[in-house]
Amino acid sequence: MLASIKKYGILVLLAMVALTSCMNKNARKNNYPKPSTDFTLPVGKVYTIDTLLQMINPDKPLKFTEDASVYGVVSADETSGNLYKAAFLQDGDKALELYMKSTSGLRIGDSVRVYLKGAALFEYSGTAQIQDLDPNNITKIANNINIVPDTISVSDLNVNNPIYKCRLVAFKNVEFKAADRNNTFAPSTGYGEFKLAEYDENCNKIIDDEDYWVTVRTSSYASFAQKQLPQGKGTITGILTLYSKTWQLTIRSYSEVIMNNEPCEAPIIINDPVGSGTQSDPYNIAAAILHQYEEGQWIKGYIVGSANIASGMIENDSQISWGPDFTYNENVTNLILADKANENNINNCVVVYLPSNAESHIRDINLKDHPENLGKTLKVKGNLKTYLGKPGMKETNEYTLK
Repeated sequence: MLASIKKYGILVLLAMVALTSCMNKNARKNNYPKPSTDFTLPVGKVYTIDTLLQMINPDKPLKFTEDASVYGVVSADETSGNLYKAAFLQDGDKALELYMKSTSGLRIGDSVRVYLKGAALFEYSGTAQIQDLDPNNITKIANNINIVPDTISVSDLNVNNPIYKCRLVAFKNVEFKAADRNNTFAPSTGYGEFKLAEYDENCNKIIDDEDYWVTVRTSSYASFAQKQLPQGKGTITGILTLYSKTWQLTIRSYSEVIMNNEPCEAPIIINDPVGSGTQSDPYNIAAAILHQYEEGQWIKGYIVGSANIASGMIENDSQISWGPDFTYNENVTNLILADKANENNINNCVVVYLPSNAESHIRDINLKDHPENLGKTLKVKGNLKTYLGKPGMKETNEYTLK
């Protein structure tokens, strides 16, 4: 259970004591509007978050037509880009989402009063929300109020009794599946969704059925969207929500992803990584996968296929042409390289973008126009970075083809 404030009355009392000293403390510079400090907004009937949750009608929004307020502490904000026009409000062990008409200046730790008139209370696919909320109707009382996350296990979760819904939680001894770890948190557009497996001290899975694992869902607008998923096991903190019958975790900040311990499921590496990334000693594909986010590197591998998409994320083999036919227009935009000429597991590959404006005219070696290049060896220079949600190379130019 949370060690912080349990009732709005206590929260307001402490916040008002801290008001003078905390109002401008550690203020963050950003492009969002400043939180309102308009204390003239009517208070009206005061609800607790707990009371609001009990008032929800899953079939119909409840519109607030009279003066009313609810108090709480902001547990998640828009700063990282993983939330948009949204924040989460928590009071003790009860929480809900604030879904606003525009971006707000709310920050994690802000103690606020939410004026409810004109807004609506609803449950969207399992997540309790105050919708159509004007950010100007949220009054900041104080800041730097600490909410301690509940450290829980996936075995604590029950869709029929979702006591942790919308709350700040932490999972320990969790890791991403080995087959997913070469992905980034999110593709260039849309959302990334990857499941967390939890283990005991002997590396036995707490729950073996993946349908009951927690899914980390990340927006492509998140500041850490293009970071590769952690390779190890550890602790991850975020806001837990329930979408239909799927538990989802929204990360507030990449600093709350601490997964540096040895994983229980060994990483998938088909070859030993070799090479130094130079023209005379290029990385092999295994090394290129491990050295993502390095710039100006040379890699070498067999051309084994081409992706049938030019944006989004590769999720299955239907989005890849392994050959011999390359009929998609998107096949001109990329090549897939591997350490084995017969490789057909995308997790063991690097996706190389072929820019149309490169001086070397590298796009001319695409498989749609030249299917005979399948199986040839390509040595290419560029920046190692995620492409189509997989380990990749962009800004390519110089190359040799044999």
